[in-house]
Amino acid sequence: MAFIETRFPDDISLGATGGPGFDTEVITVNSGSEQRNSIWQDARGMWDVSHGVRSDTQLATLIAFFRVVKGRAKGFRFKDWQDYRVTTSNGVMGSAGVGDGTPAYQLQKTYTLAGNTEYREITKPVSGSTAVYRGGVLKTAGAGAGNYALDTTTGIVTWVADASSNASSITVGATTQVVLAANPGTLIAGQKLYLSGFAGAHAADVNSLAHTINSVTGSGPYTFTLATNTAGRTITLGTGAGKKYPQASEALTWSGDFDVPCRFDTDQMRTSILTSWLHSWGNIPVVETRDIV
Repeated sequence: MAFIETRFPDDISLGATGGPGFDTEVITVNSGSEQRNSIWQDARGMWDVSHGVRSDTQLATLIAFFRVVKGRAKGFRFKDWQDYRVTTSNGVMGSAGVGDGTPAYQLQKTYTLAGNTEYREITKPVSGSTAVYRGGVLKTAGAGAGNYALDTTTGIVTWVADASSNASSITVGATTQVVLAANPGTLIAGQKLYLSGFAGAHAADVNSLAHTINSVTGSGPYTFTLATNTAGRTITLGTGAGKKYPQASEALTWSGDFDVPCRFDTDQMRTSILTSWLHSWGNIPVVETRDIV
């Protein structure tokens, strides 16, 4: 969907009213007992920004912004002053906050109460505010081995492989055997090996996936026996390679600021001109967007 990577004016959003909301169906029977069903799994932010407009200058800025995004047509960044920051205590990556042997992880913020944890995807981190940690160690953005890249338009962190080694063969079966020239990152049984570049009709069964290692034998070349069942599949060597990415023993955390992807929830700006210097306006709703994927 159309989106501009521009933040709604901070001096207007600072006066907004609203916050997270849910959609819950409550069914009450004659006895007074009730059943509650959550329609939305995740909260959706909703605000009225009209309370933040306090001057003609701000009103002009708001009207210009409204025109550029064409009412409800285009999304934009919005700072929720009640909830815009993450620390390493509640900023995680992926669904569990640890590595899973793959390169890409979605930034998340956690909210915990009495042992219950809610995970919120953060898709609009603020550029220049973020710090990324792997196993508690601050990491560097860049192209070097073990470094990472952060896409501030999606909130996805993509790691550079710690190490990579070319394959010399692959053998399908109830378990899959891959022979590599070297052991990338000194992987051991129980960890995960990421595969790419293999060919054949069923290459998708192994490519771009992390595979649990049953055993590693040899001292160069190394034979990796993987738990993946490829019996009866057609997979050939191609340009196959094995790589090491963050493992389950490594916590993936982050800190920094984030915006909320939003849009106006009206196509009509309703402003009353009372005098040359006095204006009034009704509600100006802004809602968090969750585009269909």
